[in-house]
Amino acid sequence: MEFHPVLWVYSLIQWVLDKLFSPTPPSPKATLGRPRIAIIGAGLTGVSSASHCVGHGFEVTIFEAGDEKSIGGIWSRVNNTSGLQIHSIMYRFHPSIRWADGYPDRQQIVSQITQLWKRYGLQERTRFETRVTSARQDKSGRWIINNDLSFGYFDGVLAAVGTCGDPKIPHMPNQEAFKGEIFHSSKLDGKTAAGKKVLIIGGGASAVEALEFVVHTNASSTSVLARSDKWIIPRNAFVDMLLAMNIFGQETIFSWIPETLLKKLFYRDLEDLAPTSDGLFTETPMVNSDIFRQIRNHNAEWLRGDIVGFSENGIRFRQRAKGVPKGGPGREIEVKGDMVIMATGYQRPSLSFLPPQVFEEPYHPPKWYLQVFPPRNVSICCNNCTYVNAIGTVGNYHIGIYTRLLLMFLVDPLARPQEYWMKRWIDMTSFLKSKAPTGAFDFFTYSELLYWFVFCIAINPFRWKWAPDVKVRYTTWLDTLIPPAGKFNYFSRGGIGIMEDPVAEIPRVIRLLTQSQPSIQRATIEKYFTPSASFTHPICRTGSYEGSRWLIWCIYRWYKIMSPRIKISIDGVAYDEKNRTLYVDIHQVFRIWIIPFYSAPVSLTTVLKLIRDQPLPPQPSYSTPINPNESRHGTLNRPTTSSEKPLYYIQSQNDLYQVNELLKFFSQFGVLSGLLMLWQFIATALCVVGATVFWPVSWVEQNVVGGNKERSIAEAARG
Repeated sequence: MEFHPVLWVYSLIQWVLDKLFSPTPPSPKATLGRPRIAIIGAGLTGVSSASHCVGHGFEVTIFEAGDEKSIGGIWSRVNNTSGLQIHSIMYRFHPSIRWADGYPDRQQIVSQITQLWKRYGLQERTRFETRVTSARQDKSGRWIINNDLSFGYFDGVLAAVGTCGDPKIPHMPNQEAFKGEIFHSSKLDGKTAAGKKVLIIGGGASAVEALEFVVHTNASSTSVLARSDKWIIPRNAFVDMLLAMNIFGQETIFSWIPETLLKKLFYRDLEDLAPTSDGLFTETPMVNSDIFRQIRNHNAEWLRGDIVGFSENGIRFRQRAKGVPKGGPGREIEVKGDMVIMATGYQRPSLSFLPPQVFEEPYHPPKWYLQVFPPRNVSICCNNCTYVNAIGTVGNYHIGIYTRLLLMFLVDPLARPQEYWMKRWIDMTSFLKSKAPTGAFDFFTYSELLYWFVFCIAINPFRWKWAPDVKVRYTTWLDTLIPPAGKFNYFSRGGIGIMEDPVAEIPRVIRLLTQSQPSIQRATIEKYFTPSASFTHPICRTGSYEGSRWLIWCIYRWYKIMSPRIKISIDGVAYDEKNRTLYVDIHQVFRIWIIPFYSAPVSLTTVLKLIRDQPLPPQPSYSTPINPNESRHGTLNRPTTSSEKPLYYIQSQNDLYQVNELLKFFSQFGVLSGLLMLWQFIATALCVVGATVFWPVSWVEQNVVGGNKERSIAEAARG
């Protein structure tokens, strides 16, 4: 095999990207936990999103309306002659993808999607021939698909139905009279245009698909009948990436520069085909370098005008001059041909299975948060199925970024955007693009999309911890901040993940909080503390609000960082059932590793306020809802259980220290404690002196104010 240095470098780049960014596939026998995601569609976006989810330990179910041959979405239905028009460096829909060349064909694309589907064990997580007609939430906020509880409950919905559904085949006047063949641009496999005059109706991406077929089958001539002029950009990765770098996502005062360069360097003698009224940054351009070559070689022609109807030998066509709008006046001609290819595109798949409220005006798709999250419900992500026009790619890193944003919003209440601020972002973006010829969200560029992501993270400090995508040994923040696959199952085995007997189980909970690794600490807090739990310590406090337990985890994490080896013993536990208060006497030896010889042996009493919640009815074996269940106390991360006993959760923690015990944290060898003890003895002596000197006050209280001695005793006895 011949050695190609460029391809070798490209393969090396892909290998590095894979090692840096690909989440680890779960083992075949892994039981995934954490929030469960329903993914609608098994196309490129659905498979990629699902692989990101399971790679980070989130369980998924993919719902696909077709059979297994539908894996790959639109790519499973186009012609074998179709291929990628943009360079594959811009089509890395998952970090583990390994392209063999710069412009892969349809078979290679479907093969990569299928391999990804198998690599992440998605076969058993895909339900074929299951068309989703409804997705609704129950009172607990859990999603139910098609009103069918056999699918289980879900914590989030990721719609990946794309923008290309069934072929759009309009019926035109006198179509039956045509003696030749008529095909849709997606139904050309097994057909041939050799030696034929081909008429292509349409001038968009489907026309590119038809042109690929024409070139591969050696048609004698080709006529493209387009209603309007569309920008055509070269099949060149450098040019395509430069155009996508317009961060404003709209026409600007500098748009004339790339437009002029395209006309002079790419269109050249065919500049008449370039649009005059519409700018480059208003509509998705065609990416093709063959059409101009075919026109210059007199093998093809581009005609601007309107279809009047079919004739026996071709199409009656009203040809318009440059600048005349659609439907305007022109000269009617007959364009003869033997084969007509309807490059009329595809029906847009419906999102009507989502709740009606997400479509309410004025915040309807694509006017959603980051274009994919409806402000009314942030647990929905419509990945790659709400955009209208763009310059860039639909199959790149943004698929994984959007997916991880959804996971972040589900697991971290402090990072979750509120409806009010989601709407303000939409309003702000609409204002910034108010001068755009199109709607604010009807066109965007890839660099604008990346700006949205940066803004989303930067505007909320609680999201900063999620920003780095790579840590030591390629561990992502998702795996650092929430436990990896299987950890939740560890907590639910043997009743460890539920608190039915607070007195017996609290010692184990305390040890998990103080002596475990970060993921187990986090899982313990998620399992046992309510979302609005509070923490009070002489040095710090959190307050109580939705999501405050994340601060509790940070406190325990810092506690463990300062003292990695904590010795702790539980000296006693008492429970006040009436007030649901747990008292725990604890002795611990706290050592700060960075300070030599530092040691703080302290005793404290921890007061835990509990709430009690009755168990849910047993869930079916196929359903393990990990997402919080709603109760009168708020959202609780309850594991599935068939127990009839009430479950207890920690509502507040208050650590109480004697002053001398607290001072042990700040001094060694008992210096401050000794001084405090000395002061306490002095204060006791002062009490004796005060009681002696002011004895008349006590006499008056006893004999004058309070009555005689017997009366005082009687009143005391009555309480």
